[in-house]
Amino acid sequence: MMLQKKLRKRPFMFGGIVHEILEAHAEGLDWEDVLDQINLDNKKLFKKEIQMYGNIISDIRFIMTDYFDYWDDHPSEIRPIKHDGRRSEHEFRIELADGLWFTGRIDMVGKAKGLRWVVEHKTFSRMPSEDERWRNVQGSVYFRALEEMGFKPFDGVLWDYVNSKPPSVPGELTSTGKISQKRIDSVPSKVKAWLKENGYKKKDYPKLVQSTEDNLPNRFIRIFTPVKRNVVDQVWADFCDTALEIQQYHGLKKDQNIGRHCAWCDFQALCKAEVTGSDVEWLIERDFQKEDQSHKREQVDRDDD
Repeated sequence: MMLQKKLRKRPFMFGGIVHEILEAHAEGLDWEDVLDQINLDNKKLFKKEIQMYGNIISDIRFIMTDYFDYWDDHPSEIRPIKHDGRRSEHEFRIELADGLWFTGRIDMVGKAKGLRWVVEHKTFSRMPSEDERWRNVQGSVYFRALEEMGFKPFDGVLWDYVNSKPPSVPGELTSTGKISQKRIDSVPSKVKAWLKENGYKKKDYPKLVQSTEDNLPNRFIRIFTPVKRNVVDQVWADFCDTALEIQQYHGLKKDQNIGRHCAWCDFQALCKAEVTGSDVEWLIERDFQKEDQSHKREQVDRDDD
């Protein structure tokens, strides 16, 4: 039906903006200018949906300021590998079978610790486990996509995690009239800005400022997962089988396979409405809109030419 949600959930909105910032930075642009433009383009939306998004632009500005400061000159610094004139967001389109195309964009490929990595930027509120990483479909199929694009072999996937939780500020004043220096889940730039805004001097609260510095390893995490070729081969085979099944039974099979994974799906409400006998058409009209397919048609036309 080519439907998409009218409003994206905060995690998806946050992740989408952070990806745009990381792309701009990798391509040598001023990421704060990009963030300002995103804010300008979506000002009415962010103001209207304040309960859903909070002050998302301010949160991202503080978080990404400390992200770039934290990783500069760090042993895990990523040096992007240039491909077709770009250092990030490498697009691919691979034909799996007649009329069946695998398309996508790889965040980045780069060097770190003397090895070559497929770089995946991820935002999180709950840190994924090692069990989720070793069998990750996205990482495995991207290795095959890179082979088709002519890249040299890679050593593994570098998972670049950014904690999306809004940075906290200090609590109430103590009995002495000073703000509490208890450890909070925040970032240095946020707390320093809050102190200045409220007329406090950061030199009077060294323990508070230091605690935010010490908290950065919980905010920004990079995990290196070496290639397990047998896992890649198995996941790729399953991926292709599923793609062929989707092509063969498109519009015919109506299985919903309702389970825990449904919480991630934008269309969960539609399945629930169908199962419970609610008004599906009303729900579509209220929460969904038709996805713009023009850019996809243009890509097909270019490839056909």
